[in-house]
Parts: sequence; C-alpha cells; structure tokens
Amino acid sequence: MDVLPRDLMHKILFMIDHRSVAMMRCTNRSLQTHINDPYFKSEYSSRVGSGLVHISASGSSYLSYNPNGDSRSLKTKDTLKESHILGSCSGLLLVFIDDRLCVVNPVTKKFRYFNQSWFMRFTGVFSHTGVVNRGNKKHIGLVVDRTTKSFKIVHMVDVGTDYESRYKFEINGENSWRRPKTTLTCLSSVPLKTPVYLERSLHWLRNDGSIVSFNLETEHARLIPTSFPRGLSLKTLFTLGNNGLTLISATEEYIYVYSLENILRDPKWVFVKKIQNIMMDKKKLSYWNLEAYNGKCLLLREYRAKEEEPLFCDQVVHVYDLSTNKWVVMGSIPGWCSVNHEFFQFTPSTSYVVGLDEILPWAGGRISSLSTIMALIDGSSSEKVEKQLGKDQPDTVFFSEQSAKKKRRVV
Repeated sequence: MDVLPRDLMHKILFMIDHRSVAMMRCTNRSLQTHINDPYFKSEYSSRVGSGLVHISASGSSYLSYNPNGDSRSLKTKDTLKESHILGSCSGLLLVFIDDRLCVVNPVTKKFRYFNQSWFMRFTGVFSHTGVVNRGNKKHIGLVVDRTTKSFKIVHMVDVGTDYESRYKFEINGENSWRRPKTTLTCLSSVPLKTPVYLERSLHWLRNDGSIVSFNLETEHARLIPTSFPRGLSLKTLFTLGNNGLTLISATEEYIYVYSLENILRDPKWVFVKKIQNIMMDKKKLSYWNLEAYNGKCLLLREYRAKEEEPLFCDQVVHVYDLSTNKWVVMGSIPGWCSVNHEFFQFTPSTSYVVGLDEILPWAGGRISSLSTIMALIDGSSSEKVEKQLGKDQPDTVFFSEQSAKKKRRVV
C-alpha cells in the first residue's frame, strides 16, 4: 500500500467505516500517516457526518444514538448503570457514571475516569444517589485543543449571593483538579444552557442575556455584556454556527438565527436568517423544541399524541438543510423517550488525544456501562468491547487513581 498514490489511498479509506479506520491506524506507519493527514481527517469527518446521542436530562440507564442523523438506524442500549452525558467535543464524550466523571472516545476505546472535585461535592452537582442537579450540570464544560491534542474539563462555580454572582473556576487537565486565581463578580444571573467552546474559550449564556467567557489559555474570565434580541421567544438554542456564537429563537411560525458580532468591542446579536417553522398539525401537537444546530443543519423535535392511543405519543425529528433551504423528516425516536431528553451532536473521531492512553481505574460496573456506550456508537457488541478492555488491562494494574499518582511521582 506504500506505493499507492495519496488520492487513491484516501478514496479507499473513505469507503471504510470509522471503527475499521481506527483499527487500521495501528497496523503500520504508512496507514497511520495517511489517516493523520489533515486533508483526510477533515474530508473524512465531513463524510461521516454528525450523529445524535440522546439521553434523559435527569439521567437514564437507556441511551440512544442516531448515526449520521439517520433514524432508520437508530440504536438503543441499556447502559446498565444510571448514566448522564454532560458534553461532547471533537469526538469525545463527557459522561457521569456511578459517582465518577469519565472522558471517552468510543471509537478508539480510550478513556479516563476522574473523581469529583471538592467544589462539585460541596455544591452538590451530583448527589450520593447519582442524580445530577440539572442547573449545576450547565456549569460543566468539555474542551479539546486541536493544536495540543489535549482535553480539559472546566467547572464554573458561583459562590456569590442571591444578588451577586461570584464565579470561580476549576480545571482538570488529565490528572487532577486545580483552581486558577481568576474570579469574576457581576450581577446575579444563572446559565441558561451548557457552555459553547470557541477560540480557546468556553462561553456560558446567562438568563439576563450576558455571557461569561473563560479563556483556557490565559485562564482569565470576563463578562460579555450582551442583550437578547428584541422579541426573543422561550424556545432558544445557544450554540456554535459558521459565523461563531449563534443564538436561535423560535415561534410556531418562524425560527430566527442570530450571530454574535464585535465580541471584543461592542458585542451585538445580528440577525442572519429567518426559517419557516415546519410544524404541521398544531392541534395534535403536545410539545416541540429546538434540539441542535451546527451551522449547516437545524434539528427540531415534535411530540404529538397518537390518534389511536391518545395516552401515547409519537416523536418526530425534522432537519432543516441550510444549503437547500428545505426541511426533511429525519424520522422518529422511541416512544419511551421523555420530553426532557437532551441531544448531543457527536462526530466520530479516530484522532489521538493526550491523556486518554491510560485506563484507570478498573471497576466492573463502570466498565460494563462504558463498554455498552462504546458499543452503541461503533456498532459492536458490548460483551466484545468489555472483553477487549479487560485484555488491555495488565494483571497488575488494578489500582486506584491515588496509587497511580504515587507511581507517577516515583517515576
């Protein structure tokens, strides 16, 4: 294969599923070079497309995945233990399982467990029963730096009063939690959505319209004093679009897309596009919501009662393609999915990420749950994945994070 032209080699690799591509990386250096080629990685990601991972906002033992947004190949599995998804970034998932945080790449089968920080336990983000506080969950973000190929978990903590917010931050970058010195004090408000990562900073939209920005490079926090566009509805989505930070507002008739401009000097939400809402028969509609947006497609979910069984509902997912200005029905999702399901866009990645090359610690229940999540996304059996993870563990590596830290200090 070393003698094949670059373009021909890429065409061959484009025809292979992401799980096989991940396995082929380890076979020889020539294949690894082709797969790590920036052009191939960019083109392959665009062809693979973003899937949708969804789970109950209050946590569940059931997790669903729509690869490439195709409802016909919807996959659902019981993750064995009550699980929560807290974020997704560059092919990694941030998961909470059995009192532990975990960052995982389901394609490469690499992951790392983390203890909760002191602030997390103090503020009660996760209770002793494994239930996640939905408000505090919005304070946690996962970021992947494509330059350094490293990841970080960031937790924003409000230690203020009812009248004044005082934000402190803590970061875990592979090994342990630490607290930067920066503190941000401002009028009291709460985050509306999970944070959005852009240009080395995490951004939290608050209910007064302002945005808290934390720069991962300088570890400095600042308040972006923005105001919501006039006439903003309760159906909103704060996300990342082609032009940067994006705010989407929807009514039953139209969906409005705004982009944040002049973020450093005079930040303002600027109107970008108006989209006709696709909802059909409003009389039968029980619930609808905006779920995801990536600059190319917008996802909307309908929740409507069945004619033959009024006590049960159908959930239909529509996708708006901005390139063609057309709505298409992506399909339906399981009837047992609650209205409070959360959706995460997930693009499979075979990229190596620093810090996910060490598997710690071994715990049967957690590994079983994690292997089920991995199998759900890459299409293999959870038993096979769990067996593979067990083989990856040396006989003498059944130790805790604390002993691992001691070992690293000795080395």
